[in-house]
Amino acid sequence: MTALLEARRVTVRFGAQAAVNDVSLALRPGAALGLVGESGSGKSTLLRVLLRLQSVAEGHVLMDGTDITQAREARLRALRRDVQVVFQNPHSALNPRHSVHDSVAEPLLIQGGLTRRQIRDRVAALLDDVGLGGEFLWRYPHELSGGQKQRVCIARALAPGPRALLLDEPTSALDVSVQAQIIELLRGLRERHKLAFLFISHNLAVVQLLCEEVAVLRQGAIVEQGPVAEVLHAPRDAYTRALIASVLPPGLNRLDGA
Repeated sequence: MTALLEARRVTVRFGAQAAVNDVSLALRPGAALGLVGESGSGKSTLLRVLLRLQSVAEGHVLMDGTDITQAREARLRALRRDVQVVFQNPHSALNPRHSVHDSVAEPLLIQGGLTRRQIRDRVAALLDDVGLGGEFLWRYPHELSGGQKQRVCIARALAPGPRALLLDEPTSALDVSVQAQIIELLRGLRERHKLAFLFISHNLAVVQLLCEEVAVLRQGAIVEQGPVAEVLHAPRDAYTRALIASVLPPGLNRLDGA
């Protein structure tokens, strides 16, 4: 199966330092791939590469098998529509001067082709899809909780009808109880919309709940990659074992299934 989005032997350098070093990663249609690593491991840089927001020193970025590494903006319209991103901090992701309606409607306005009534109906349906009712349409970010803001961000990402969501630690800025709600929401959305997920996190326990495959990134290089069950329950690399140990209670040596 041709990958929806692929990094092929990608290297990114900032000066003499390689932030991403010879990384190959493929997100297949409908798949859920976790990308884990500690802060500074290169996760966010690789995300920007896949979104074509960061140039590469070596390697290629492909979408549906077509090389888009050097594509100009006009050729990236499919990428901008089909691959949407949800960022870590919902508090900074929303314009405080925009209502919920206007924030979610923004990508629909950019796409064009809909009347005002159609846009409003579409926004209302998207809010329902993420567990927010019509009473949220005209609220502003300061009137929302952190979890509600992240639901709005997810609704905005869904607005263009994407094939994939790139999720950059979307629960780490939220309270623990809210994290669980957002994870369940994402699981349901993936099933309903047949979405592919690239889920970026430092927390292997969360990745286990959402993903079938995982890649472990350390100092810009992938040190281990494979099915979640294999990597998390029988890790080969010492760095992966250390990551697992960091989220386990004392005395346990593996992540329990969930």
